[in-house]
Amino acid sequence: MISVFEGPLCCNTGVCGTDPDQALVNFTADLDWLRRQGVTVQRANLAQDPAAFAGSPVARAFMQVAGADGLPLVVVDGVAVSTNRYPSREELAVFAGLASAAGCCSGDAAGANAPGCCGSNNDSTGPSTGGSSCCGGSAPQALPLENTSGSAVQL
Repeated sequence: MISVFEGPLCCNTGVCGTDPDQALVNFTADLDWLRRQGVTVQRANLAQDPAAFAGSPVARAFMQVAGADGLPLVVVDGVAVSTNRYPSREELAVFAGLASAAGCCSGDAAGANAPGCCGSNNDSTGPSTGGSSCCGGSAPQALPLENTSGSAVQL
């Protein structure tokens, strides 16, 4: 399961009003794509669903250390995998186990056609753009959380 904890937004997705943030539009589309692939996704923002933050030991610990300025926080099966930015569709595919870092992101021709990978022909909407570690970057990895003194935080 992928859980996304976001800062306060005007609505549950932040995609509202006359001029929504394009990063939120892209991320919302990427989460919808994950759901169509059969991935369970939970999304909570601090203004609309503070109980979700309180109910998650990872989110609670994260908020104590980084606060709302560190959001969004992406948690996969109880492990923080991304903070302070929205991950790309390619990263989400790896987090969800839809694509392997070795196949999708390494340039392996067989893995390049996996769902969610760069150059995939399996999704008419194609990969999301911007900030991707796919196609030449390193595979996303779980991030250590640090407190202000610089020592690692155990969750």
